[in-house]
Amino acid sequence: MGKDGRDAERVTTTLTRTQKAELDRLAKAQGVKVAWLVRRAVERFLEESAGGPMLPLDLKGSEDAKR
Repeated sequence: MGKDGRDAERVTTTLTRTQKAELDRLAKAQGVKVAWLVRRAVERFLEESAGGPMLPLDLKGSEDAKR
């Protein structure tokens, strides 16, 4: 997502309670939002599908991670 939110679209999905609980646990442990984890997971999936990473997946957190 663009920093100004212009190049973004909202997506809604359904997860199992177990999946959501695990995302909540990971987000809390990493000090980031669940939405950030989901965006990075989708980004990684798309990069791997295209043949390689474009940016590193930083789970330690950054300014972007806290949004």
